[in-house]
Amino acid sequence: MDSSVLPNSLSSWKDPLEATVSQRLAKIEPNSLGEAIRSACKGGKRIRPLISLWFGAAHGVDRDSSLGVACLTEWLHNAFLIHDDIQDGDVWRRDEPTLWKSHGTATALNAADWLLSAVYSEITRLSVEDSVRSRLLLAVSDVHRRTVEGQQLDLGGRADSQFQLSDYERLVKSKTGRYLALGMVCAAILAGFDDDCVNSLWRVGDQLGPAFQIQDDLLDLTPEKGRGGEFGNDIREGKPSILFAHSVQSASLSEAECKRLVDIMALPRVETSASEVEECIGLFQKAGSIDFARGEAKSRSKTGLELFASISGLSGEVLQEFEMICTYMTDRSR
Repeated sequence: MDSSVLPNSLSSWKDPLEATVSQRLAKIEPNSLGEAIRSACKGGKRIRPLISLWFGAAHGVDRDSSLGVACLTEWLHNAFLIHDDIQDGDVWRRDEPTLWKSHGTATALNAADWLLSAVYSEITRLSVEDSVRSRLLLAVSDVHRRTVEGQQLDLGGRADSQFQLSDYERLVKSKTGRYLALGMVCAAILAGFDDDCVNSLWRVGDQLGPAFQIQDDLLDLTPEKGRGGEFGNDIREGKPSILFAHSVQSASLSEAECKRLVDIMALPRVETSASEVEECIGLFQKAGSIDFARGEAKSRSKTGLELFASISGLSGEVLQEFEMICTYMTDRSR
């Protein structure tokens, strides 16, 4: 099987998920808000809800509950993307204009607020014991808080010449790690997994989430793979990626080259030229940061798989399917 293609264990859930997303978002008033929300939730890989559905089905979670948990991860994800795009000034998302660009900033913010409220509505509608609902609320609210904190670290680290790999580690685990594991954790709670198993799944996310993000960062450097076909968006935004953190620490770059890298990253997005993006990529290459990032993505994916395999009670089939998911995370081309 082509490891750059979504594994069948996940792709088999795409149609039920799309049908549920469409049904949930069909009747939102006023219509202008509904249109904006549906636009924000259109497309995307939906990797988080698909992993949640796969894990829930493998452990006996009923279909309706699994789909509810999958939806809450998708609502949270899209709400964060709307906020990120506004903060970053991004004009493309999933090869279409970002929501603030197509519907205006005010409506975009309203759509994100609605989606955040829908996250918690999904938990209230589940037919579960209060103790289970309490565990779900704690998990979701913790990820909500951590992701916002991670985004603030991201904003504070932009074009920062003192930004270190240790700073990146803190940022990416807050913003991406727990966030990716949330769907599996919620499914595990519904399936009756104890806290030790749940904590192990969080640790899996701490490895697999960054691996997924690093692959996104690498794809952003590739023409026709970036957002809206435009590459180097993270450079234009001055984002403190693993590439930037490694480069500014690299002994392979001179002091002048490090300063030039930081100066390019500090430019306003609209003033960053294509040649400056290419220059920055060249500095990443000279510093060995691209090869370093590829190695980190592979290593973290492998560690995530090993942590997953250490969880008691998982079947051989589940382990095999998760291995394919981990490989997809670092081999995908989109």
